[in-house]
Amino acid sequence: MEPQPAPFPTKTLSWKEARGRLSRSLEGYLETSVKKVHRSIACSQSDRTPLFVSVMLKWRDWDLDIIIGTFGVSLALLVIAILTYVNRNAEGKTTRFNTGSEFATSQLVGACVILFGCFFNMWLLFRYRYSTSQGTDNLKRRMISRFLRELEKQEGECVDDDSVDFLHQNNKIDLVGTSLTAIYPVYRLSLDSDGKIVGASWSRIPTLLLVEGDRIALQIGDVAPAICRIMKGDVSKTFEKGQKISLESCEKTMEGVVGNLPKGRTTLPPNSDELLDVCNNMQIFQLMETPLEGFLREPEHDAKPPQLFRQLDSIRGVLFFTGIASFVLTLVILLGRFHQLSQDLFHLLPVPFLAALGSFPLVSPSCLIFIEALGSARILTSYHPVASRVRKDSSMPQTAETNVDLLILRYFLAIFGNRLSLQNIGSLVDDFIRKSKRLDAGTTPLVRIPPASLNLLYKLGVATAFTLIDDELVCEPQSIPQQLLIPSAKGLKLLDLCPAYESDDEEDSESDSSVEMPRHRQKSFDPEQNDDSDSDSDDALKDHHHVPSKKKARRRLLRKSFNLSSRRSKEEAGETSNSDLSDYEVQFEDPSWWQHLPSLKCIGLACLLVEQKDELPRSKGSSHYVSVKDASFIEDHEFASCKKALVHLVCKERRSIQLRSLARCIGFSTKPGLSGPLGDLSPFTEKNRLHVISTAQMKERLQIDFHERGSEESRWWGLLRADSTSVIVQDSRSGAYQLFSVGDPRVVLRATHEAWQGENNTILPLSSFDRKTILETTDSWKLADLDVEAFSYAPIPHTFENRCLKTRESKFYLLDNVPRGEKQLLPVQKDKAASAEWTLLQNQIFLGVLGSLVTPRSETQGLLSSLQDAGVRFVYFSPRNMRRQKEIASQMGIDVAWNCAISLRPLDQGEEDPHRMVSNYADWDVNAKLPHGIESVKQHLKDVDNVPLLVSLFTDVTKETTKDMIEIFQEYNDTVVVVGLSHLPKNSTIFSAADLAIGVDVLSDCISWSEEDSLYYNALLPSEVNFASAISAHFCGFRLKGISSMEHMPTILAQGRASLSASTNAGIFLLSGYLAFSFFALLNVCSVSVALPYIPIVGAILYLLVILPLVGLPITMSDPDQLCMKQVPPKNDVTVDFGKREGKIFYVVSFLKAIPPAVFPQLLYLIAFGELMIEHEFELVQSRCSSNIEPGGWVSVIRCDALKGYSGTARDSAVALSIAELLLCVTVSSASFLYRTLPIWVEPPWRRNHIWVMGVVVAILVIITYLLVVLESGTSSVLSWYYYILAFCMPFLCLFWNEVLKRPEKNVLDRAEKLRRLQFETRLGMWSPK
Repeated sequence: MEPQPAPFPTKTLSWKEARGRLSRSLEGYLETSVKKVHRSIACSQSDRTPLFVSVMLKWRDWDLDIIIGTFGVSLALLVIAILTYVNRNAEGKTTRFNTGSEFATSQLVGACVILFGCFFNMWLLFRYRYSTSQGTDNLKRRMISRFLRELEKQEGECVDDDSVDFLHQNNKIDLVGTSLTAIYPVYRLSLDSDGKIVGASWSRIPTLLLVEGDRIALQIGDVAPAICRIMKGDVSKTFEKGQKISLESCEKTMEGVVGNLPKGRTTLPPNSDELLDVCNNMQIFQLMETPLEGFLREPEHDAKPPQLFRQLDSIRGVLFFTGIASFVLTLVILLGRFHQLSQDLFHLLPVPFLAALGSFPLVSPSCLIFIEALGSARILTSYHPVASRVRKDSSMPQTAETNVDLLILRYFLAIFGNRLSLQNIGSLVDDFIRKSKRLDAGTTPLVRIPPASLNLLYKLGVATAFTLIDDELVCEPQSIPQQLLIPSAKGLKLLDLCPAYESDDEEDSESDSSVEMPRHRQKSFDPEQNDDSDSDSDDALKDHHHVPSKKKARRRLLRKSFNLSSRRSKEEAGETSNSDLSDYEVQFEDPSWWQHLPSLKCIGLACLLVEQKDELPRSKGSSHYVSVKDASFIEDHEFASCKKALVHLVCKERRSIQLRSLARCIGFSTKPGLSGPLGDLSPFTEKNRLHVISTAQMKERLQIDFHERGSEESRWWGLLRADSTSVIVQDSRSGAYQLFSVGDPRVVLRATHEAWQGENNTILPLSSFDRKTILETTDSWKLADLDVEAFSYAPIPHTFENRCLKTRESKFYLLDNVPRGEKQLLPVQKDKAASAEWTLLQNQIFLGVLGSLVTPRSETQGLLSSLQDAGVRFVYFSPRNMRRQKEIASQMGIDVAWNCAISLRPLDQGEEDPHRMVSNYADWDVNAKLPHGIESVKQHLKDVDNVPLLVSLFTDVTKETTKDMIEIFQEYNDTVVVVGLSHLPKNSTIFSAADLAIGVDVLSDCISWSEEDSLYYNALLPSEVNFASAISAHFCGFRLKGISSMEHMPTILAQGRASLSASTNAGIFLLSGYLAFSFFALLNVCSVSVALPYIPIVGAILYLLVILPLVGLPITMSDPDQLCMKQVPPKNDVTVDFGKREGKIFYVVSFLKAIPPAVFPQLLYLIAFGELMIEHEFELVQSRCSSNIEPGGWVSVIRCDALKGYSGTARDSAVALSIAELLLCVTVSSASFLYRTLPIWVEPPWRRNHIWVMGVVVAILVIITYLLVVLESGTSSVLSWYYYILAFCMPFLCLFWNEVLKRPEKNVLDRAEKLRRLQFETRLGMWSPK
C-alpha cells in the first residue's frame, strides 16, 4: 500500500538542514550494533556427519593443536623446568653426573619464555581472527567517524556566502547529473551567516549524499535512487527504490506528452516548462528516505576462501599429526633406552615435548600474520604513488616516495596494527616515524589499509579474471572523428580519419607524406591564394560504413598511444599544449585529402562556430541559481522558481570535442594570430543560436531502451541535446550574415534542398538518391555506435538581417511538432504557421556528414596485453547491445570476428535479438548462437560446454546481471577482480561479491580543490565528495585516483604475484625449519652415543623464536622472478587443496629437505663429544672407559657405558655445537627457498633480496654470540681439523640437497602450468569439458 502523499508545496531543504539530516543518519548508524545492522545471509545446511567424525573434522575450528598442543606442551615444559630447579636445590652439590644450577635456571627461564610466547601467539591469533570476523564493518565505521570530524572542521572553515558567485560554487561536479552517473540534480536553499534565505540553486550531488526531503530531477529512462514521489500540483505518485521512470509508471502516454506541446513549427518561450517536457519529460521528485541509510545496512557477501587457505589448513593438519608422531616416537625410544633416561632424566625428559613443539603452532601463526602484513605492505607500497593525493609532478619534496624501504616499514606497521584492531597505536607509530625522519605530514599520507577479510595478498596474486564493469573506464570521454561523407562531382565521397601520429614507421618520419601533411594544413583559406583542382580519382560510394580491419584498428591504437605518450612527455618537459585537443587530434588517411579543401572549409568553419559555446553572451536570468532579496519570494513562488532554475540547468550545452578536432584537422586554428585574438574565428561575430528540437526524435528517445543508447547519447543524458543547432554570424570583412547548422542528419536534411560540391565550386540539387544514401549511411553508422552529425550552410538574405539585430535573446529553442510524415512536410518558406525564427532556417545547402566514434582509453591497451601474458582473462561488461559495442571491442583487441559476445538480457521463448552481432563466416551466427540471459548461461554451462566462461564481452548488462555473472565465474573456480567506479552505490554489491574489488575515483578528477580555494557552506565540501566515493567503495582493496591510474594496474598485479610468491616461499621455509627441528629432536634420542644429546630449552628458543623468524620473514621481500607475469594462476577449486601430484610432491620434498639439517649435527655432536671428553675429562675416560686412549679415539669414548648420565662441560659444549650447526645449516639452506623452482645460479639470492642478506648476517652473528657465551674457553682449539671442514661443508651440502630436490617439484609445477596455459589460450569452440 502506497503511503499517503503530503500536501504541496513542501518545504525545500537548505544545505544546513540536509547536512544535519545526513549527520544524524550516520550517528544513528554508529550507535547501532553490528548484529542489528546486517541481515544474515548464511545458508543453513543440515549436517548428518556422525558426532565422532564431526569432532575430528572440526579440530581446526576448535584450535586443538594450539590449546592442547602448544599450550599443553609449553605448560609441561614449565613443570619439568620447575622440577629440575627444585631437584637441583635439593641435591645441593654439582657433580659430573647431576644437573648444574646454571642449567636448571636456564631451563626455568626458557620454559617461562616459551609459555609467554605461547600466550603472545594465541593473543595475536585471536586478535587477528576478531579483526577478520568484523569484515568491512569496522572500516565503514571508521570512515563515518572520520567524515563527521572532517565535516565539522570544514564547516567551521567556510566563508560567508553573501558575496560569492553561487553559479561557480554549486557547479563543482562536471559529470552530468543522471542515474547513469549516480549524481543527481538537487535543489537546495542557500542561507547566509544569519540563517536567512538568500537564494536557491540546483547542484549536482552524489546519490549517497542525498537525504530525505531533497528535490531531485528525473527524466524518462532514469532510475529512482530511493523511495520518492513526483511533484506536480496536488497529485503525487510514489516510486520505489530502483524503479525505472517510464511513461507507464508516470501514468502518461506518448500521445499525451507530445500533445501538450505546441503544434507546428514554433519557438518556445524563454524559460518555458516545455523545455523540460522535450528533455525526455524531465520532472521534479521528492525523496522520502535517505539513500545512505539503506546502503549502510546492506548485508555483506560471504567471500570464497582462496586456495592457499585450504593448503594452509592441510599443512596445519600435517604439522599437528607430525608433532604428535614425533612426541610419541621420541617418548617410546626414550622408554626403550630406560637406563639412559633414568640416569639423565631432567636432561632428556623435555626432548619429546620439544620434538612436538617444533611442529605444533608455537610461533607459526604469528609468523604468518607477519608474513601477510609484509606481503600486503609491498603491494600497498606499489599502489601508494597511484592513490596518493601528492603527485610526482608536484613541487613538493618526494622523500617518502624515493625511500621505498621506509614506506614499506610504515605500511607494515600500519597493516599490523590494523590486523590486531589497534589502528590508533599504528597511527601513533607512523607519526613518530615521520617526525623522526622529518617528513612533512601532508606530503606522504598512507592510503587506506584494506581489512584482513579482503585477503588482499592471497587473492591479488592468483586472480584469473579481470573485469571492467563501467563504460567510463573503457571509453574516452569524448568522441573522435572517424568518417566524413561529403558531396563530390562523382557522388558522395567517403573520407576516413584516424588519430594523429608522426609516421607508421619511425625510419620514414621524414617521408614526403609526413612533410606534406602539415604543409597543406597550414594553407590559408583565402580563395585568392588557393586554386584547388578537381579530383578525378575517386569512385562512387559503395560501403556506407567501413569497419576497419584488425590490423588497421591496431595501427590506430598505436598512433593514439604514441600521441598520448608524446603529450605526456611534453607536459613533463614543461611545454604547454591544448589539453582539449591534444588527446583527440586526427588526420585524414587519404594523402590527397587536401583536394577536397573547398568542401571541407565550410565544414570546418561550421564546427568551430557551433562548438564555441562558452563565448555566447549570457542572457539575464540564465543561471540555475535563483537569487532573492526577500525570503517570501521562495515561499510564494517556490515550485515555479525551482522549475525555472531546472530549465537553465538542462539547457547547458556540452562541448563537442570532435567538432573542434575536425576543424583543426582541416586547418582551422583559434590561437591568437594575425587574424585576431580568436584566430580564424576573429572575423565572425555570433548573433543568434537556434536549437531545433524534433518531436519525432523525441519520441524515439522516449521509447528507446537504455541498452540501445549510444555512447554519446549517454554522455548527453540529463541535458537537453538539440537535434540541430544553427549559428548566425556576421562576417566583419563583408558585413554579410551567414548561417551554419550542425545536427542530426534527418533534421538537417529537412531544411536542405541543395548540396555544395567544392571540387567544381557548384551548388546542385540534392537528389533523392543521395538523400536516401545519406540516411542509410547514418543508420548504419548509428548501429555501430557512431555519433552522426550533418552540416549545412545558408547565406542570410538582406531582408532578414534586421531581424537578427532586433532580437533581444541570442538563444532560441525551435520546436518541430508537425504531425505529418516526412514526404508531406511543407518547406519552411511555405509553412505560414511557422514562427519568425523558423524562417531563418530555410534554403540551406548540404555540406556533409560526420561520424564520430568513442575510442578505447589508452590505459586499456597496455592492460589487455599484460593480462594476456599473465594468464588473466579480461572481461568487459557493457550496458549497450552487441552492435553498438562491436567497434570499440574490436579496437580494444577483443576478438569479434566470431560470435564471441554474450547478451545478458533474457529473451522470451522464440524471440530473436535484432542487435546480435552477425558474422561474415558462413552460418556461424545461425548455428553457433551463444546463450541469452543469466539463466540461459547457467543452463549452457551445465548441459553444453564452458564457452561462456571464455567470452570477453558481455553486453546488455545491468548491475544485477553483472553481479550474477561474476558469481557464475566464481562458481566455476575463477578468482575475479572487479574494477568499477567507486562512487556508484550499485557497484557496491558487485564489489562485495567479487574476490577482490578495485574502485576508481573519478569525482576527484571532476572536482578541483586547492589549499587556496575557499570553502562555501552552500555547496559541496571536499569531505563530502571524498566520503561519497570512499563509503561506496569500502569493499574495495584499492581506490585509484582517476581513470588514468589504471595504467598502473599491471604493476600492482605483478607486485601482488611477487608478494604472494615470496610469502609462500617464506612459509615453505618455516615449514621445513619446523620439521627439521622435530627430526633433530627425534634423532637425538636415536644417537649411538651412550650420553644422549639433549636440547636445552634456551637452544629451542634460539631456533624457533629467533633464527627461523629472523631468516624466514625477510624472504617475503624477495624480488619477483622473470617468469612472474608469464604464468597462468591456478583456479580456486574448493574441492582441491593441491593440484594433481602437487600435494604429494610438496610434502615429500618438504620432509626430504628437513632431513639433512637434522642428521648432520648428530655426526658433529659425536665427534665433538668424544674429543672434548678426551681433552677435558681425560682422567675419567682413562679410568672408566679405556686406559689406552689415543688422539682421535673418540669413537670408543662415545660408546663407553660408564658415561651414562654424564652432564659435564664436554657434553654441554658438544650439545651447543650441534645446535649451532643446526642453526647454521638452516640459515645457509634458506638461500634455496627464495625461489621455489629456480636454481640459485639463475636468480642469485644475494642480488634479489638485500634484506634477507642482512638477516642471514645477523643470524650468523647471533650463532657466534651463542657459542661464545655457552662454550668454555679453549674449546675451539681442541677440535680436530676435519671437524671444521665438516662443519663448514655441511650447510652447503644442505643447500645443494635442496637445489637437487627442486627438479622433481619443478617438473610437476611446470607441467601443471603448461596445462593451465593451454586451457587459457584455447579459442572458443576448440575445447570443452563436456
